[in-house]
Amino acid sequence: MTSSKLAVRVIGIDVASDKIDVFDPAGKIQKKEVPNTTTSIRKYVISKIQNREETFVVCEATGGYERTLVKALQAEGIAVCVANPFQVRQFGKGVGVLEKTDPIDAQLLSRFGEVVDLQPTLPKSPEHEHHEALVRRREQVMKMICQEQNRLRHADDKSVQSMHEKVLKLLKKQLETVDLELEAFLKEEAKTNNAVVIMQSVPGVGVVTTSTLLADLPELGTLNRGQIAKLAGVAPIANQSGKRQKPRSIFGGRSSVRRVLYMAALVGTRHNPVIQAFYKHLRSKGKLKKVALVACMRKLLTILNNMVHNNTVWRTGDAVKDITELDAMLEMEAVVAGA
Repeated sequence: MTSSKLAVRVIGIDVASDKIDVFDPAGKIQKKEVPNTTTSIRKYVISKIQNREETFVVCEATGGYERTLVKALQAEGIAVCVANPFQVRQFGKGVGVLEKTDPIDAQLLSRFGEVVDLQPTLPKSPEHEHHEALVRRREQVMKMICQEQNRLRHADDKSVQSMHEKVLKLLKKQLETVDLELEAFLKEEAKTNNAVVIMQSVPGVGVVTTSTLLADLPELGTLNRGQIAKLAGVAPIANQSGKRQKPRSIFGGRSSVRRVLYMAALVGTRHNPVIQAFYKHLRSKGKLKKVALVACMRKLLTILNNMVHNNTVWRTGDAVKDITELDAMLEMEAVVAGA
């Protein structure tokens, strides 16, 4: 099954930590509430799906609780999409579903899959699952380091300061370990996945950016420039009604991708000739530093998207645009600072 709109039967499943609620428009799955275990899912859900090539299952991302369901369905060749909860909720409001219960959410997910053209979530190898876990852990460790540094800054007692310093030392040591593991994974992945080689050939794109894009933006290279920018949350969104004309702003998207793009673009303004020229041009036109930097994030993502799509490594001469062409792009690249 290539998409949910091509499916004859779209099943909605709301996932909780210990149970799942099932809505089957065909009415063949009699048990509406099933324990969230592989055995129960196979017995009460998968066994009731006969025409698997015509069936599509939609669930939401629930912090990892959906993994048991997704793996069980993928192992049986049943297409399943892990949908964005925010999009599903907005869809519900749009069709007048204001109530929120687990059975209602399951029915809403089924309706969401029938209306929206969803793509199935691809299965991942154990190595790629480990890679994603490392990316998540790095984010957590970085956040804890920031928190602990703030606590240390406000600590007056020497004994407490020592405690904070010990925790920081441990966290920084773990960060080094995670970074080494990520680097080792990318070296091995580059042997079979040319996207790794392509991304790392771009000045400013290192191990962390490459790992995060692989884990959190698998659509890179498969969408056009506008779609990939919106998915990452760096596209300028229009806000106009009647005579009101507010500045375009960025919001939504995948925050982990935006964070690494920010750092990569920041490095790029110093070491990447294309990003550096683009940043200087925007600043010469009076754009604020943050506005110009976010525009550089989008520019870098667009370049990476095109390179992966065309399977070409970085070549400065091919990527640099004539400076006169940039004037025409300013309105599309304009974003508000701090959005």
